[in-house]
Order: sequence, then structure tokens, then C-alpha cells
Amino acid sequence: MYRVDSPGRVNLIGEHTDYALGYVMPMAIDLYTVLHAQKNERVRVYSQIFREVKEFGLDEIRKASDWADYVRGIFWVLRENGHPIGGMKGILGGDLPIGSGLSSSASLELAVLAFLNEAYELNLPPIEMALLAQKAENEFVGVPCGILDQFAVVHGKEGHVIFLDTDTLEHEYIRFPKDVQALVFYTGVKRELAGSAYGERRNVAEETLRLLGRRTSKEVEESDLRSLPSLYRRFFGYIVRENRRVLEARDALRNGDIGTFGELMTVSHWDLARNYEVSSEELDFFVRKAIELGAYGAKLTGAGFGGSAVAIVPRDLALDIAMRITDEYIRHFNWEPDYHLVSPSDGVSVRRV
Repeated sequence: MYRVDSPGRVNLIGEHTDYALGYVMPMAIDLYTVLHAQKNERVRVYSQIFREVKEFGLDEIRKASDWADYVRGIFWVLRENGHPIGGMKGILGGDLPIGSGLSSSASLELAVLAFLNEAYELNLPPIEMALLAQKAENEFVGVPCGILDQFAVVHGKEGHVIFLDTDTLEHEYIRFPKDVQALVFYTGVKRELAGSAYGERRNVAEETLRLLGRRTSKEVEESDLRSLPSLYRRFFGYIVRENRRVLEARDALRNGDIGTFGELMTVSHWDLARNYEVSSEELDFFVRKAIELGAYGAKLTGAGFGGSAVAIVPRDLALDIAMRITDEYIRHFNWEPDYHLVSPSDGVSVRRV
């Protein structure tokens, strides 16, 4: 029997840049998908969250448009890539909330993949695990995500954020200040990552690069966009500015300048809201209130369209800020949100139990 702890992730800055091969700055967080599993002839998985069992044979892997597609996708991608595996019997649980923008899908994918890697001695290196999980989500599940989520779940490091070039996959660990707390706020507004709005933005990014004859967003300046249609200028202009902000945020965090880092986060949010159009009234409310109450910076995290936001706050004020925003949010929206005080964690891990 094995136990797998697979973290979620928060992206501090660099949204919607990974599918344009730009810069991002995520961290794995100490909320986890937990899988207890052992080898089996077929695949049989019980979800404690959904309270149901899904079962299938290795010769009958077909998309069913439910939560278990993320499990099926991992078996599919391993078989597609010629890795010899058997089945598994497992129980899925943990404290990582589902559908809240904290990458529960990538966390689930890597939980299953890490188990199979260990139990069947596949000897896959971490980067290949991330790429295989991304391929499963893109080609089997049908979500056109970039590499950010899977990379963070695999490569997380306790006490550090990750500066990642999603083109070269070169990365740097930067220490997260101990006197600073990350506050994740789930608005309660569900968002569907595979929806048309996300796909539209990825299509615009890819078409912009094609029209410009460029391979990555790192090669583009805003002045290069002048001849493009207005929607392309607005959307890709955000990506160009966000790449620049991630580089500035990296330098600020290296130097321990949390004030500048926070300001860049907040500017990023309003650019996402006004020019990339992926925010919501609820996310904007949180950002405004967090800044009013003393946060260094705040922004939506993940794809947007609902889900979660993150604020960087003084550690000694974190609980007070979280509770005050929650009270005001309930009064304003008549809806109870959820919040988590999270810290940078290690990536996915497997051990025998």
C-alpha cells in the first residue's frame, strides 16, 4: 500500500502566460489530494469527496466527462507513451477543495501518476511526469491548459516560490518571506476551465504569435501589436505586460522587497480584469478589500472567471484580514466564501504505509 500527497498550487503572478510560453511564478501549497492505493488488475477508485466508485479495465479507457477522466487520462497517456503498467485500487481524499481554482485537477493527475511511477517502477523524472500529466489533460480530458499547474505540483519546494520560464522549463526557487502569509480566498463562484472563454483566449494568443511569426510571447513587444485587430492587441498586450511584471516580481522577491512584489500583483489583477476580461465582481471585491485592510498585494489566481484570489499579507494580520473580508463578503453577496492560509510546500510525494 502506498500513500501519495499531491499539493494544490497558487500562482502569485503570471496568469494566462504559460500557453504563450511566457513567465509564471507559482508555488505548491499545503492543501493536498491524498491517495491511498495498491496494485490491482483493474482500476477501481473511490472518491471521498464525490462518494462514489469509478471502475474500468485498462482496455476500456474512454472519456466519460466526470471527475474520473483525470484518472483515466493518466492511464491513457502512459499506455500511449509505451509505459508498462497495471491497474490500481485506491481511495481519494484530502483537504484540497475541488473546483476552486487551486489546481485540484493537476493535483489529482499527479497523485495517480506518482503512485503508478512508484508502484510499477517506471522511473519517470519529475519533468516528464509534469509533461505527461499536461498531455493527459490537453488530449484526453480536453482542457487546453499550459504547463504551469502540473509543473508546480511536481516541483514545489517548501518555503519557496518557483520562477518558471514555460518555454525552456528553466526555473529558479526563490525564498518566500517567513513573516508574510498567503491568503487564498475562494469566492464560491464555480468556473469551468474547459469553457469557451478560456479556449478563446488561448486561440487568440496562438493566432497572434502566428501572425507575428514569433514562437513565444517573450519575443513580443507591445509595439509589435499595432497592426493587429483590437481584440488581439488588448488580449496579447496584457500577456506582454504580464511577462514583464513577472520578471520584475522575481527581482523584487530576490531582494526581499515585498512591497514592490505586492504592488505588481495588484496591477496584474486590474490588467486581467480590464484588458483580459477574466475577473468577476466577487474577485474584484476581494482584491479591493484586501488592499484596504493592509495586504501588500492581491489578485485572482488561476484562470479566473470565478474561483479564487490570493493576497499577500503580514503574517500577524492574516487571520484578522481573512475574517473581516469574509464578514463583508457575506453581507455584500449573501453568500459564504471560504478561505485558506497557505504556505509553500514540497511537490508530490509517495511513501509506503
